[in-house]
Amino acid sequence: MVNIGGEDQDRYMTENNEEEVEIVQNAGASRFEAQLPDGTVVGYLQYELQGTGLFNKTLAIPSTVVQPAYEGRGIAGRLASESFSWARKLGATVNPICPFIKAYIDRNPVYQDLLG
Repeated sequence: MVNIGGEDQDRYMTENNEEEVEIVQNAGASRFEAQLPDGTVVGYLQYELQGTGLFNKTLAIPSTVVQPAYEGRGIAGRLASESFSWARKLGATVNPICPFIKAYIDRNPVYQDLLG
């Protein structure tokens, strides 16, 4: 995975067997987006960073959406993984409001430490 980001957007290149998808942090919209090479958004994970200062931050994740034509390709899992990596970088806990995110954490114990 290669970070090719800028100030407002962090880009992570990931590859799918069928086509390339970029996971992009769109800080202005408070979400991670799955984009095709032409910039088309095919999925996103909405978040809200709560708390102030260096400590006691929580990344609340109310929804994860993938367009039906792109379901079953692991895009939602990659969105989750990128958001969890960012939470760790910030020292934040995760509040998995979204049922998919809760189930993803349950299936991937490596992320259990992020729960607040």
